[in-house]
Amino acid sequence: MKNQKTKVLVTDGLQKNTLAILRSVGNKYEIGVTSPYPKILTICFYSKYCRIKHSIKSEVNDIDKYAKELLDIVKKDSYDVILPVGLKSCLAVSKYKKDFLNHTHAIVPDYDHMMIAFYKNKTIDLANKLKIPVPETEIINNRDDIQNIKRFPVIIKSSDDSGEFIKYCNNKKELLENFRYLKKISKTPIFVQEYIKGFGCGFYGIYDKGKLRAHFLHKRIKEFPITGGPSTVAESYFDNKLFDYGKKICDALKWNGPIMVEFKYDVKQNNYKLIEINPKLWGSLDLTISAGINVPEILIKLALGEEQLAMKKYRDIKYRWVFPDEFKSLMSHPSIKNIKSFLQKDRNTKTNIILSDPIPTIIQFFRGIIEGTLIIMSSKRKFPHGKIKIK
Repeated sequence: MKNQKTKVLVTDGLQKNTLAILRSVGNKYEIGVTSPYPKILTICFYSKYCRIKHSIKSEVNDIDKYAKELLDIVKKDSYDVILPVGLKSCLAVSKYKKDFLNHTHAIVPDYDHMMIAFYKNKTIDLANKLKIPVPETEIINNRDDIQNIKRFPVIIKSSDDSGEFIKYCNNKKELLENFRYLKKISKTPIFVQEYIKGFGCGFYGIYDKGKLRAHFLHKRIKEFPITGGPSTVAESYFDNKLFDYGKKICDALKWNGPIMVEFKYDVKQNNYKLIEINPKLWGSLDLTISAGINVPEILIKLALGEEQLAMKKYRDIKYRWVFPDEFKSLMSHPSIKNIKSFLQKDRNTKTNIILSDPIPTIIQFFRGIIEGTLIIMSSKRKFPHGKIKIK
């Protein structure tokens, strides 16, 4: 009689990092996937590695109800491990960590640590205590505080996680308009930061009860939106200072599980500045796996309490999320130079065009064509956070 495969529940079946998990460990484990979206829209349900499909009925923004439904799935289908992927999933499992650990295995942080990483104002406070550089920051409580902002452009943010709560402002008029907008849609503190000219980069860590078990650093080459956003093309990277900053703040949090610390390299000051912490599995997981760090496998083994090997060195590699992401970057600025870059092939560059798992690849292609067409027709879709004007 063959040994039964370990059952792993992976959340957020619409996300590309969930698809990366399926493709990296789907042959070894029996993978179930959840999604709050209709089955027809959930890309991971079409992967050949998805064995069980769970449609979530709860609204994911209602953390308590969402956590209960996830826990019911874990109990009903006897999952050995749960891997929360999206931020709301990580919040839900972290908040009800004890309940989940009574029925399955997981590697997630305590909820109070999660809250420091989740709220940007708390993250900035911790970074300041640790003497980790951050952009110049001012809390904005009312209209009078806006008058104290003298240098532009700036970025106005709420402390929430969503990208829609970030706006670029080139003058006081734009700042006031965006402040009013953010006050309407967010109940968390609103603050203004200087705009940093330079490239985006990040420290990725896998922690086990406060101990770093695996790490990876990356540098963004292309983003969407092109004014700043998730990677559409990225490469592995290393710099001791970036590593030290990232590890220092994660160590201080006594982290447990996956975490990304996002930085921007300030070309004027020749230093890295912390932008935010993403207390979850990162979107560019394909790059990390392709570079030789099989994050899903590490997380599953840590959750099950299995012995881990020493930390591995990762390879120098570049990764392109050709469709839909890089194509959306191209449609935002379809110059001759960018078209040539998009069409260029490189043997040392990996892509998300994976023919061995064809249906998700086909879906991503058509998504790219549709979303790219909409972007080229709409300035708001090209620049959802606004435009930066640098004198």
